[in-house]
Amino acid sequence: MRRLYPYIVSSFLFPIACGNPPKPEKAQDLEKIQPKDSAGDAGAALGAIPDGPIATVNGVEIPNAKFREIYDLKVKKYADRGREIPASADRRYRKSIVERLIYHEVLKQEAESLGVKYDEAALKEREEQQKRGIRDWDKHLERRGETEASLREMYIAELREKAILDKSGKLKVTPEEIEEDYQKIKGNWKSDQPRVRASHILIPVGPAKTAMDPHVEPGATEKPTPEGTPEEQAKWDAEAKAKAEEIYKLVTAPDADFAAIAKDKSTGPSAAKGGDISIFTADRMAEEFSKVAFEMNVGDVSKPVKTKFGYHIIKLTGKWPAGELPKEALEDQIVSRLEQRKLHQGRRELKDELLAKYTIVDNVAPTLGPEPEKKAPSGKREIMDRKGAGAGARRGGAPAAALKIDGAPEQDEKKDEPEDPDAPE
Repeated sequence: MRRLYPYIVSSFLFPIACGNPPKPEKAQDLEKIQPKDSAGDAGAALGAIPDGPIATVNGVEIPNAKFREIYDLKVKKYADRGREIPASADRRYRKSIVERLIYHEVLKQEAESLGVKYDEAALKEREEQQKRGIRDWDKHLERRGETEASLREMYIAELREKAILDKSGKLKVTPEEIEEDYQKIKGNWKSDQPRVRASHILIPVGPAKTAMDPHVEPGATEKPTPEGTPEEQAKWDAEAKAKAEEIYKLVTAPDADFAAIAKDKSTGPSAAKGGDISIFTADRMAEEFSKVAFEMNVGDVSKPVKTKFGYHIIKLTGKWPAGELPKEALEDQIVSRLEQRKLHQGRRELKDELLAKYTIVDNVAPTLGPEPEKKAPSGKREIMDRKGAGAGARRGGAPAAALKIDGAPEQDEKKDEPEDPDAPE
């Protein structure tokens, strides 16, 4: 059997979930939409997508339905606007979807052969985090041209990659690496002010627009509390205060897990991190918040503190005088950053290794035709590009070396939800 080793475009950094794809609502039959090139002229016709399995991995078939579940939704985005899909976009969709499904199957088989399982708790946490702040999840899925099931599979694949690399020991960070990184960045955190590190649980005052709306952290400048009549404000405040007092009882109970309760009860971006808001100086937070935090001892949990953002229950996790921060203050964040760096590099190496290891037959590749030729840019555009490249290099094209803590520069920061590489041009 012939081996095909397609270059796989990673597509794991998307939000997740699970469900069935919506049916096309337009009268146009998606099968009958004729592709055109990006300029609108008739493009080279693509071959018919096979009716049977779209690929096999070590003899295991990938069903056509899995491909269609995603592909039809991508095409539907054009049909809903009364447009014909350009051949370039059609080709890109076909290629990226089949490659993505092939690699998902490769990872599944490799994980099974090694006896490793993905972290189901991490999957659940990721799902909750991604839905946070999205007011209309169904519309969000439609815009991306995905189903909840297809997005869930992306994250499962990502977690399988991590589990495989973890087992190999490639993600392990050594004490020497920690020390080396600390020496590089410690100068960035020298300050003439004392600093603390804290976690908090935020209970906002008043109704959020949706249950998943994020509330602003206490270091922000905007005011999230909704407007209302004096009577409504008094009612909302009493409700939030009562809720905060109930949560305070939970976090001060014997053996209480503050981070777990924060994930469950708090609102705002820090909730997903167990309430951790990292290291800060007094001037970085609301005055009422900082006054309490800087008077606490490490390990203390405050009673509810009222700010313009709502009620906060604060747990102090670190406290340092002015000057340089010790390595212990930054170590967990250094480790996390180095692990992410190793994970990023490890994924690329793992992908190459596994695609060479498994026997892959891609039945969609023959429908794509030859790789389209890229048009050379005009002279004017070429000059602009050259200027832009130089400007980019001068303005920090190289990544910053410093670790991000409380607003400082960060390298290789991974966005939770990057732009869809399959989005129509």
